[in-house]
Amino acid sequence: MKQLYFWVLFYLIFVTIQKSVIRIGHLLPANPIIAYETDILKLCAKDLRERKILPANITLEVVTMESCRNFIGVANAAYLHHAYNVTVYFGPGCNEEMLVIGRLVSLWNVPIIAHMSGDDALADKTLFSTLGSIALTSATEMARATFTYLKLYNWEKIGVVRPTINFDRLSIHSLMDLVKNTNDMTINVVIEIDPYASADEIFETGKLTTLRNSARIIVVELGMDLNDCSNFMMAVLKAEMNNAEYVYILPWLSHIADYYPWEVLNSNKQQVKQAYQHAIVITAHGYDKKFVQDFGNKFSSETSLLASHYAMLVYMSLYDALFLYGLALRDAYDVTGNEQIYNNGTLIWKKMTNRQFLGMTGQVLTNNDAFRVPSYATYQITNGTLTIVVELEAKLGDPVKCSSKTDCSFYVPHEILTNYWSTANSELPLDIPPCGYDGSLCDNTVYILIGIVSLATVTIFAVGYLLYVKEQERRLHDMTWRIPRDSVRMLDLATARSRKSLDGISLCSMESKINSKLSVKQAICNGVKLSVRRFAQTRNITFMKSELQILKQLKMVENENLNKFYGICFNQKNELLILWVLVTRGSLEDVIFNEDMKLGRNFQVSFAKDVVKGIYFLHNSPLQYHGLLCLQNCLVDSNWTIKLSDFCTEIIIADKLLHNEIKKIHVEKDENDETHNISRSNSDDTFIFLSLICFNTISRSFVFAEYIQQAPEILRSLLQTNFLPHGSQAADMYALGMVLYQILFRMEPFSNFSLPKKKLLHKLANGVEEDYIRPAFPSAGHDPGFSLQLLKTIEVI
Repeated sequence: MKQLYFWVLFYLIFVTIQKSVIRIGHLLPANPIIAYETDILKLCAKDLRERKILPANITLEVVTMESCRNFIGVANAAYLHHAYNVTVYFGPGCNEEMLVIGRLVSLWNVPIIAHMSGDDALADKTLFSTLGSIALTSATEMARATFTYLKLYNWEKIGVVRPTINFDRLSIHSLMDLVKNTNDMTINVVIEIDPYASADEIFETGKLTTLRNSARIIVVELGMDLNDCSNFMMAVLKAEMNNAEYVYILPWLSHIADYYPWEVLNSNKQQVKQAYQHAIVITAHGYDKKFVQDFGNKFSSETSLLASHYAMLVYMSLYDALFLYGLALRDAYDVTGNEQIYNNGTLIWKKMTNRQFLGMTGQVLTNNDAFRVPSYATYQITNGTLTIVVELEAKLGDPVKCSSKTDCSFYVPHEILTNYWSTANSELPLDIPPCGYDGSLCDNTVYILIGIVSLATVTIFAVGYLLYVKEQERRLHDMTWRIPRDSVRMLDLATARSRKSLDGISLCSMESKINSKLSVKQAICNGVKLSVRRFAQTRNITFMKSELQILKQLKMVENENLNKFYGICFNQKNELLILWVLVTRGSLEDVIFNEDMKLGRNFQVSFAKDVVKGIYFLHNSPLQYHGLLCLQNCLVDSNWTIKLSDFCTEIIIADKLLHNEIKKIHVEKDENDETHNISRSNSDDTFIFLSLICFNTISRSFVFAEYIQQAPEILRSLLQTNFLPHGSQAADMYALGMVLYQILFRMEPFSNFSLPKKKLLHKLANGVEEDYIRPAFPSAGHDPGFSLQLLKTIEVI
């Protein structure tokens, strides 16, 4: 029994004298350059203990886990909370994970302190209620410091140079918002520069000219580091815009490199130094090299380790972050006397607000949001040396008044050097030169220019008209109808037919029979099925202006009764392709003379109407006429609508054939095909070629059927010159009559004559009035009443 009492007493004494262990969650970024962050936290914890800032019964224990790699830091933060019950977090060093972890810790009532550059969105206390920041890199505070510097010299007109990407994470973004919300300052011009462009590329953009004509006080920020501005400053030097009239203010957010731009080994050091001459640099006072050197000595002596300049800057901020937590923890303990007060994250965070202490990065001052408000130093660069000219000291307002405000800090400028400008007599540069940005305020020629402009008005209108004509010429030569040959994939006949659906009954079965005879060459371009007219190209093809106008109009014209012209491939792969949208039911000839298909009167009326509507539209369009209207050029689409095709292109093809720019490709007879085999002869070479140019398919019974339907004047010119002449509306009306004849009677014209086809063409072309031959009208088998009704219907279309 005595032993039991002894152990109970020993346990109570042990519990009374044991120390409270506060576990610190350290999220170490996956960056080997700053691998010694854990040593820094331990060093700071040691200093807090030795300087007796923490209560004697409180011990800090650092638990480190990885972060900033595929969001592993978020998972590790949760693990540290549930497994180790950590009561404060330091890190991570990346904004993506901080935006997530910052929300989580506010739910856990655990403070988190950022020590590296952070997103301005972290200042939203509705989301990040227990988050503080000790980072020197603050875009918002840099913007406020820059604004204070501009106000110090009463500059009211400024220019801004920012990068084309990611500028919203720089201080220039916040500075523009500050200027917009004040009436004392205006941004005259905003220039965006590609941060990766060379000095020559920046100069050639002409943006420096815009800058010269708009501003003299220019804020330039193209990245986090001063080196990011080097190419722009070199371009400024090339443009001779680095004289005393200009002031370039360069916010330096983060000291990533430990050397100045003119110290880079692979650069023209003297030229870069000259480019930065007299520029103004604003940076956080905590980046002072003396602070870095002193902390580096302390770090090396305590840990026997060495680190880079950038790593030292990170370590200094991390040291100050834990030091701030220690001060807040001590204050909370002194107020409550509760040894477990470190579990109250909200109170600890509150004790981190509105306080000031001297840290490794100089004066550390936090505002109402527990965010650091750094003091800034303004330097002027002279011969590669930075000389401090103005200090921008951060201060807090009246604590009583600030308790009800979200932001109560401000900057007090202290001018260290006066009259440090490079102007004559060291006078302050003006934001607007006395003669204006372009010198126009001192130049009387402006009045002369007004008179010249008045006199030149007529000339301007004349030039405008000429430019309009030139623009029309340019558009004409744009060749929107030209199709790259590589985008056209030819289909063989078997493949094309295999794509047809043979399902259905009645008219659908008839359609399948028609489709089976469809021998037009086919292709696909950009998913569109096309019919192809293919010619071998013997030399480069050029188009006359009149032909270019026709092709442009062909590409633009659209009507439900006209087939769509898709384009032309030429001067590629030694061939010429004429491309029209494929109409799958074939030509009207295939339908009309298909003995297996029984067409009702409604179909005949519909076919006739469609042909008339199509030719009427062409005659009232800029194209004016078809040129070779025939039954074979009247195509039937899937909705049994007639679409006129091959209009106007036949003249162009005939011209190219005549001048031996193209040649017809031989079509060998297929043993399974019903079409005729076409070959060339010596005497009728051109004529045979021309006889083929209006076909999408070769007629099953003869190859000259389309010319029989043409007007005598067309045939005369064709037979005399072997060249297809330009058409006319009158010739189209003659051919229209022939087409309607075939629709009405389902007979081929002049089929009652037994003359050879070529001789028949001569007779039609050269006939005199008393010797005219005309198509025969059937005497039986047709309803004359229906024929008259059909003709009347066409007449009123």
